[in-house]
Order: sequence, then C-alpha cells, then structure tokens
Amino acid sequence: MLNLFRAFLDICLFRRGPQDLPGSTFLLYLTLATHTLSGFLLSLASHPAGTAALAGVTATGLLVLLTASLLYTNGLGVRVGQTLSALAGTGTLIGVLALVPTYWVLAAQARNDGLAVPVMILLTLIVWSLVVMGHIIRHALSTRMFVGIVVAVVFYWIAVTVQSALFPLPE
Repeated sequence: MLNLFRAFLDICLFRRGPQDLPGSTFLLYLTLATHTLSGFLLSLASHPAGTAALAGVTATGLLVLLTASLLYTNGLGVRVGQTLSALAGTGTLIGVLALVPTYWVLAAQARNDGLAVPVMILLTLIVWSLVVMGHIIRHALSTRMFVGIVVAVVFYWIAVTVQSALFPLPE
C-alpha cells in the first residue's frame, strides 16, 4: 500500500506518469472507490449525506466518462485503465489534502473570521490538481503539457458546471 501511495505522490510531483502504474483492474476499482469517497467527504462540507454521496458518485462518473471518451476517440482505449487509476488516485490524494482547508473555510465563515489563508490554500490545491491532471493526460495522449492542461481545464469546467447544476450550494 505504501508503494501505491508513493507512486501517486510521484505522479503528483511529476516524477512518474500513468504508464508507471500497474494495469490492474483491482487498482482501477480501488482508486475509483477512494475518489468517490474523497468527493463525498468534500461534499459533506456543504450538503447533507445523501446529496454528498450522489455528488461523489457523479464526480467519479464524470471522470470516467470524460477520460474514456477522450482516449477512445483518440484510438487510445488501451490506456484507459492506467490513466483513470492515475487520475482517480492523484485526485484522491489532493482531495484528502483539501479536506482541512475546506472545513477551515466553513469554521471561519461560522465565526466571521478571515478566509484568506484557507481560500488561498484551496486555490493552490485546485491549480496543482489541474497541472497534475494535465501531466497525466499529456502522457496518456502522448502530447505536450500545454494540451494536457487545456484538456484538464475543460474537464474541470464540465465537472463544476454539472455538479453546480445538479447539487447547488445551499443559501
């Protein structure tokens, strides 16, 4: 398990790519499950448990749909498993890191405290997540980093748009 954590951390630090992960169905299902769980935990910050669970499942479903569509459209269907494992595994890792500043923002709002620090941490994590996703997509498509980041931003925009429409934040 520690080796898997190191592999995902190395991908987040741009030392490895999705091709360095084993092409394992078990790993794919494990990372998709942990991605769903981290999405659920993040969504709990602003939604009831049932809605948060649906939001976590939706986020992971979108990741699978968008990634598989991109790779199959480009004739790279053989790379779907490793790419999704890398995206879901690194997304879980960054999602877990985002839990503290997410709940910090909620606590600061409740106390009418300053939000600058936790919001800056969250923005930094979002940017890092997009660059990591771009790095993974670049390897999956065998293209330039710029293209990977553009695709990551489009994926992020689609995910935020869908999630906002399905699960609006409470007033």
